[in-house]
Amino acid sequence: MKILSLSLLQVFSWCSAPALAARDERVIAVLTRAESVYMEAFSAFQAAYGSEIRYYDLSKGAPALPKEARTIVTFGGKAASFRYPGGTKVIYAMAPGLRLPGTRSPGAVKISMVPPVARVLKRLKEIQPGLMTLAIFWTAERYAPLIEEAGLRGRELGVSISAVKIKTPGDLPAAIRAENGRMDAIWLPPDPLLLTPSTLRIFTSFAWGNAVPLYGSTRGMTREGAAASVGVSFKVIGMAAAEAARKAEAGEPLPDIIYPESEDLTLNASSARRCGLRFSRELVESAEYLFP
Repeated sequence: MKILSLSLLQVFSWCSAPALAARDERVIAVLTRAESVYMEAFSAFQAAYGSEIRYYDLSKGAPALPKEARTIVTFGGKAASFRYPGGTKVIYAMAPGLRLPGTRSPGAVKISMVPPVARVLKRLKEIQPGLMTLAIFWTAERYAPLIEEAGLRGRELGVSISAVKIKTPGDLPAAIRAENGRMDAIWLPPDPLLLTPSTLRIFTSFAWGNAVPLYGSTRGMTREGAAASVGVSFKVIGMAAAEAARKAEAGEPLPDIIYPESEDLTLNASSARRCGLRFSRELVESAEYLFP
């Protein structure tokens, strides 16, 4: 079993690596907050980029950006939503419910927190081989293309997708009950308009009480009660942002959205037992983290 989160060992290994190149302020970073997972992703970004990168903490106020900045890498939704000078390239990460319009940030590039949906569905079939009908709950409109893609890829794997769009959090309990008996599992994308501590408790309570496995898309969702999650680690997000920044500085074309090459599988043993799931030894060994 692999663990991709930052550890003291990784920190020491980075410290013992060759010194970073001198600061070049053509590339800078803006963090929603200079703490927690934002700092974890930024640290991985800086290490992968190979230069000392100046970062700005948006929670401290509007940053005074250097005039020479050409590429701005952001971590967090508020950082991505900040208005940056025209002519700069914005590469934004950890903003799952946001898609910057081309009129506001021409050429903006999003680092996805979700692997390609085909890989997600394939992983869920490995976890639950008998999966036939998967309910996907969502709210943010930007997930509409993902839901459509899930329907197409699901058919290829023999999985019927039931897309349940929730307009308001108050609609959630009735919507879940309406799907009971018609679904084999639930999958939740990282939709900030839908997922709150209270709505996640509604999902986990239903899953545990009705033996319907709940699958998420972040390690935090697994920790809070999902049986498993398939997502992208903050380290991998930072590394993908570094690669995109290097290509932007080299003048190479970039897609509107980048899907990192590797996914982060996390498992929750106690939640799985409540839902009647049994993880194979091979699955556990392939996971990045297993909650007891």
